[in-house]
Amino acid sequence: MDSSDASFKIAIAGGGIVGSALAYFLSESLENGKEVVLIDRSFSQLKGSTGCAPGFIGQYNESEALTRLAMDTVSEYRKIPGAFENIGGLEVATTPEGVQKLKVRYDMAKKVGLPAELLSPEQATKLAPDLVKSDILTALHFASDGAANCARITSFFQDQARENSVHFLETDVKEIIQENGCANGVLTTSGLVKAEKVVIATGIWSENLCNFGVPIPVIPVAHPYMYGEQREPKPRKSPFVRWPEFYVYARDHGTAYGLGSYDHKPLYHKPNETAVGDWVDAFDASLERARSLIPAETNLTTKEKFNGLFSMTPDNLPLVGTISSIKGLYVAAAVWVTHAAGSAKFLTKMIQGEEVDESLKKALDPNRFQGKEMEALKQESLAAYNHIYTTHETK
Repeated sequence: MDSSDASFKIAIAGGGIVGSALAYFLSESLENGKEVVLIDRSFSQLKGSTGCAPGFIGQYNESEALTRLAMDTVSEYRKIPGAFENIGGLEVATTPEGVQKLKVRYDMAKKVGLPAELLSPEQATKLAPDLVKSDILTALHFASDGAANCARITSFFQDQARENSVHFLETDVKEIIQENGCANGVLTTSGLVKAEKVVIATGIWSENLCNFGVPIPVIPVAHPYMYGEQREPKPRKSPFVRWPEFYVYARDHGTAYGLGSYDHKPLYHKPNETAVGDWVDAFDASLERARSLIPAETNLTTKEKFNGLFSMTPDNLPLVGTISSIKGLYVAAAVWVTHAAGSAKFLTKMIQGEEVDESLKKALDPNRFQGKEMEALKQESLAAYNHIYTTHETK
């Protein structure tokens, strides 16, 4: 599609994993997929956070909302050939306090029906010998967790949406157009795309479009990740590993290990054309501390490092739903790969006027920060960065 001044029932701004999933689910629920248009600056290359996400999927979260979204997301990824590797996930503890926290997470995970098992140090190192040292005290194993191929998933959703006649428009989104308190379309560099309903799914660029009298705190932050030197793949990939006490995680990419860290001062980072930002010198020390957690025999050295941007919110929960000040305007923001498909399915039901779970709707409500100043919300979001594994729902 390259025409301007076109008119649709639903326009989705943002063609990352969330927007693409939404386009697919909507095209499945509508009588005619031609009523949907998906707009992005590039469909040939994933320029947003989807394109640089490490892709591990840990389903259990202290937030019931996130756990439910993650479980629903995994059920969708499993339907896509080559999209989800069920390698499992490990969380390790090195202190008595850490052990106690893992025991609590074990109990809670079992209550929501997620397979979980507390392991001895010997069992944990056997599962991930190249990533876990033998001096840990215990580990929590989530057997149904795994790793997602973000590019393949996004491509699948886009291909299915195209088959369902969804229009694709490759252009830059400039502004959400409103008239008399109603969403009226999307202004792009190719012209005006008229629509009865508009969804903002632009990830780290969402703050550029959200100026509607309701604070939508989607704060882009800097985050270091590294790939080790190339190696021969093992017969079976290691589970991904988290060290919650040290704000570090690692993943076996098959031909290399990857390592990421939240162990640094939170940094707001306004994005440019892609979700890869300028390198921050302080990140070198963060990754060096992270590497110290890996067994010395693994000889994990840095081949590539980058600053991958993603979005934070004050409570670590996504913003999914309607924006109260503008009729017909929706947002799906700060949604991780872990919750992408589940969030898109949930929003599809809302857009279609179907009945949804009210507790989940409240937890994800984009209007929940009404009455607060954006600068304060920005600082709350940054403060939440170092506690990314701890989520508190707004009551």
